[in-house]
Amino acid sequence: MAFVTFLAQSLDRNSIKSSERIFRSMMGDRAQHLADITLEYGYWDIAVEHLVYKLNMQWVNETFVDYMRDELQIDGVHVLDGNNNPKLHVVDGALANADLLARYGPSVMDLIGKARATAKDEAPVPATGLIGSLEGLFLASAALMTTYNENNDDKSTDHVLLFAQPINKDVLAAMSERYGLSKLYLSPVKPSFRQAGAAIETPGGNVIGHFVWYPGLEGSRLLPYLMIGVLVVYVSMFLAARLFFRRATVVVRALEDAKWEAEKAREQLADLARKDPLTGLGNRRFLDETLTRLQSPGDRAGKYALLYIDLDRFKEINDTFGHETGDVVLQHVADSLRALVDPEDSIFRLGGDEFAVVFANPKRERVLSSGRAIVEHFSKPLQLNDAVCQYGASVGIAFSADIPDLMRQADIALYAAKRQGRGRMAVYSSELLEFREASEEPVVRRG
Repeated sequence: MAFVTFLAQSLDRNSIKSSERIFRSMMGDRAQHLADITLEYGYWDIAVEHLVYKLNMQWVNETFVDYMRDELQIDGVHVLDGNNNPKLHVVDGALANADLLARYGPSVMDLIGKARATAKDEAPVPATGLIGSLEGLFLASAALMTTYNENNDDKSTDHVLLFAQPINKDVLAAMSERYGLSKLYLSPVKPSFRQAGAAIETPGGNVIGHFVWYPGLEGSRLLPYLMIGVLVVYVSMFLAARLFFRRATVVVRALEDAKWEAEKAREQLADLARKDPLTGLGNRRFLDETLTRLQSPGDRAGKYALLYIDLDRFKEINDTFGHETGDVVLQHVADSLRALVDPEDSIFRLGGDEFAVVFANPKRERVLSSGRAIVEHFSKPLQLNDAVCQYGASVGIAFSADIPDLMRQADIALYAAKRQGRGRMAVYSSELLEFREASEEPVVRRG
């Protein structure tokens, strides 16, 4: 009898510990996803241009309002200057005045302080954690806003970008259903003997409460049947014990399946952080990772090629027909690029109306042919319902075995194509570099 009770309690403890490991892994995935999103916007020279150097409210509306709340479940976007004075608040999908301390409590300043700890002129390191109170709890991430010049040198600003996701009843209910955390709720006290839980610790190290839920306790559920079996006959006890261990195996397998699902969800979130949400192409972050992965020692000139595309007169489409039509045009451009290059070539949207194609082990003529086909294809008017969109594309091409030079050289070639009258293609050469240095300093295009 005592042995059966001990086994049931051991299984219950293992169920609680496994459930808590799954919860910690799930919260870690959510925090990493939010940190990736914060870094995507904080480490973006266009964001620095429109939020730090000047506050462009049209850009803020197009970039943050509605999209953050509806697509990314972020209901708090905040920008603070070097003195931690608020410069911008987007709350619940609308521009608003907000008191950070009243909304998030003093723990938000600890999170901002950690974000400011990023070394000067280095890539920002997001600080992520739980802030607020049990009545208003948020998962938040903050990053020191950083830009970069045409040599890809990082330049820190004194502004901090903060994103916050609510941990409310709806979120808790969704987490409870997805990960099997029965009746998940927030509590000011630790979980009881038959509950599982995790402490809610702020970035400053203060515990403000606990996540609490009821794990499936197979041992407790099976214990009465096992005790009846022991009391009847030894054989019945033996059969019940076999059933007990069989159910224990099912529970362990179910927990492992839940852990696998959590890891799969984490991989999917990481993939989303590397994709442009509008076109499905890789984003600037993914381009940087791709170029880093391709880099290898040795001098093998011409092994890699990069094709840099900038749409001509795209702003006129947005101004004339609206941004919804502009988004449809960008999706059409992405689909067209997929059709115009080979499947093994990698296509990226760098932001705005700029795109790039990376060729590995390319034949020079194939790259040049792709560039000419792109220029010709986008020179034709595009009919969208009642709108006729007339635009074009300028293309810069670079061939190099030195991966860090590819983007810079393609940018110089694109600049030359623009200077020649747009709707053209140019291939990088040292003469183009001398021509650019002799001309006025261009605007650096980054996405």
